[in-house]
Amino acid sequence: MMEKIRLFLIIFTIVLAFGLIPMNLNTVFATTTPDSLFEQSSTEFNLDLAKYSLTLSSAAYGNTAANIEKVLTENGFTNDTTYDNTSYKNASRMNTNLVAYSFAHKQVKCQNREYTLIAVVIRGTSGDNEWISNFNINDSGSSPAIHEGFSKAEKALLANLNKYIKSLNLDRLNTKFLITGHSRGAAVANLLAADLSKSEKLADQSDIYGYTFATPNVAKISSNVYFNIFNAVNPADIVTEIPLAKWGYSKYGVTYSLPDETQIKVEDLTAAKKALSQLTEIAPTVKDFNKAKLSLALLEENLIPTGTTSAHAPQVYMKYLNEVNSDELSAKIFNLQLKLIPNKNYA
Repeated sequence: MMEKIRLFLIIFTIVLAFGLIPMNLNTVFATTTPDSLFEQSSTEFNLDLAKYSLTLSSAAYGNTAANIEKVLTENGFTNDTTYDNTSYKNASRMNTNLVAYSFAHKQVKCQNREYTLIAVVIRGTSGDNEWISNFNINDSGSSPAIHEGFSKAEKALLANLNKYIKSLNLDRLNTKFLITGHSRGAAVANLLAADLSKSEKLADQSDIYGYTFATPNVAKISSNVYFNIFNAVNPADIVTEIPLAKWGYSKYGVTYSLPDETQIKVEDLTAAKKALSQLTEIAPTVKDFNKAKLSLALLEENLIPTGTTSAHAPQVYMKYLNEVNSDELSAKIFNLQLKLIPNKNYA
């Protein structure tokens, strides 16, 4: 039994310890944000916007907001240093479920109309406290339908985002959002994009652009009509399968494979599927998972991946974005969007 628990924890350490090396800042997509990226409705997938979003998500890694603020400034944004610095500091506090993020804004002109573009860039896991929060699927027992660690982080972020938007005195009809993140940041970004899209209090859904990468599952979803959220997942990256679908969890929006399974080495795909199968066998329910967490003392620091070539690394996702055929991917995503349309009976 102890060996099974140890195997379980090894797998979860590998898939949930998201502290990866950020992308080199010299790979910034552009020196300014092209307004053309936001000309079309948010429900239309844009490969260039996906690349741009991943660049921002990668730059968010680090112990401070300095990297992402530098990149945003170079792209014509005005940062909010107060919120940025505070979030990066607070995310490292123990016994919290918080996340580091950056808020920034700039003016864009789309179809001869001026908009304020708000960028919300959410950092992936950094440090033990956020790593523990990744394990908090439902520690309190009060949120069985949503990953508790991700949800608490998103709610805290949203409260500050509302204050930030209020301080800018924006007109919701002339406001656009770009919400992005990688790994843990992707999970929180997924929840945030869904919340903003559902309420439409700050902007129309057609003006809320959600691009996430290496996105874990976030909630038990009954209705998924978020055609403006695009989640890139590598089939060899089992982080994207956690919490397990067997437990009822999935993601908001459109989830597409990057790359396609046929492009992955057979041994890599086989290894990922085997690990997922073993994990499912060891923890068929969330209750079983919570029992196994009691043995966290078995974990060893050298099990936490820090390389840039694993299936989970942002560099790998960018590699595939650069190699993919834009038309083919757009068509694939459009077909996935069609599957999200609720069935209607017109009898």
